[in-house]
Amino acid sequence: MYENITNLGKAEAFVDEILEIIDHIKLLDHFSVDEIKILCHYMQCFAAPRDYTLIQEGDKGDFLILVLSGAVDVQKDIPKIGIKKIAEVGAGVTLGEMSLIDSQTRFASCVTSAPTDFAVFTRESLNEVLIEMPRLGNKFLLVLLQLMAQRLRDTCDRFLPSVFGVPI
Repeated sequence: MYENITNLGKAEAFVDEILEIIDHIKLLDHFSVDEIKILCHYMQCFAAPRDYTLIQEGDKGDFLILVLSGAVDVQKDIPKIGIKKIAEVGAGVTLGEMSLIDSQTRFASCVTSAPTDFAVFTRESLNEVLIEMPRLGNKFLLVLLQLMAQRLRDTCDRFLPSVFGVPI
């Protein structure tokens, strides 16, 4: 995974930087500093240049990304139209949550639009946390599901009016 970019090592070496942007990290909102430090032990950090594909639409995946700095464009390849940017995200945003849970193909591509540092949390890491610290692992899963449910609600709120032609 990410063999051609700089591997910065375990995220626990970047706990201070993560805590500096904690207000922007919805995934870690409900965790104590000690819990965040433990979770960081299970994450690997990388540095990517501009225009680097972090996640490729259609690829299988089993990890999520936490953007620590920089910017990432979320792009969707729309049949008969081409690649369209559907979002731009920055520090604190998580990407790839669905594939962490179901290991299905990626819904969209995520490409850096600036030099970007990010942390990776794999399904293997999630399983380790669940075995070694079940309470923390279950808390992580619950928060992740809440985050995904909120994103689904937001998506429905954005697109249902265009489906029915009227505000809902």
